[in-house]
Amino acid sequence: MNNISKTPLESGAAQEITKFWLGSQKVIASIEELKDGYFNAAYAIQLTDGFRFVLKIAPMPIVKNLRYERDIMLAEVEAMRLVKRQTDIPIPEIYFFDSQANILPSPYFAMEFVEGIPLHKLREKLSSEEHSNIDQTIGKYLRQMNGLHGNQFGCFAHPEKSGISWADTFENLLSDVLQDGQDAKISLPICKDEYLSIYQRHKDCMDEILEPALVHWDLWDGNIFIDPRSHKINGIIDFERCLWADPLMEANFSGPWLKPEFLKGYGWIQSFTPIQEKRRTLYNIYLFLIMVIECTYRKYPTQDQENWARENLIVETNKLI
Repeated sequence: MNNISKTPLESGAAQEITKFWLGSQKVIASIEELKDGYFNAAYAIQLTDGFRFVLKIAPMPIVKNLRYERDIMLAEVEAMRLVKRQTDIPIPEIYFFDSQANILPSPYFAMEFVEGIPLHKLREKLSSEEHSNIDQTIGKYLRQMNGLHGNQFGCFAHPEKSGISWADTFENLLSDVLQDGQDAKISLPICKDEYLSIYQRHKDCMDEILEPALVHWDLWDGNIFIDPRSHKINGIIDFERCLWADPLMEANFSGPWLKPEFLKGYGWIQSFTPIQEKRRTLYNIYLFLIMVIECTYRKYPTQDQENWARENLIVETNKLI
């Protein structure tokens, strides 16, 4: 989707990057912008020798982002390398990463080009058996990812804000996004203090989370690539929002996206307890707050996302009032 967070790429800069990282003899044959993403810019680049890769570029420094979005490109690269190294999940290889923005005004990295189709563009063409197999595999992969553990809770991108208490760490995450909304003078269904008051009343539901698990948090169908021939998953991307957290925070456990086949693949056989349901509601409130507030920061061309997220935010908030 077009928005102000996406950094444009000129052909001259792309060629300079290619020669610097891959060799002076390398020449670009074509550049195609990949427009499905909502935050970073991404370009598919093909060289004259046939080699292809994806160049992903962070927003320019002048673009104002939400607090949790700052420096998340570094988090994405580190998380992808970690998951690729410690699981058998199909993660694209990282070819290079420039965190210093030496050629472009923003950090950027290059990764393996995945020969596949995003699942959200293919679902309606799949058989029920293919749906089941894919959703079970998503569950299995996410279980592997959530099986990786850290020493503290918090965003992968912001280790300085990490903590040993999930309840306190999540409260800080919630407070940050509410402050983002307040900074941009965004009108929410209730004010910042009321949201924090709701959290304080239900905060003890977080106490049973003692071990920080690696949470992808953005594993929707658009970030899952399917081989067009075998109809199997051949790539999972967009790890920039990874955090050490409660696995139940994964959006895949939320009502709108929850599928029985996913739960089967994940190995989740029990029903949610009342405490888990309460945590899920708090995680939904946090997600829908972000989805409302980011629309103002990114200046999306339509209000579709904001309207949908606002409706869901009201529904989830009312469960805890």
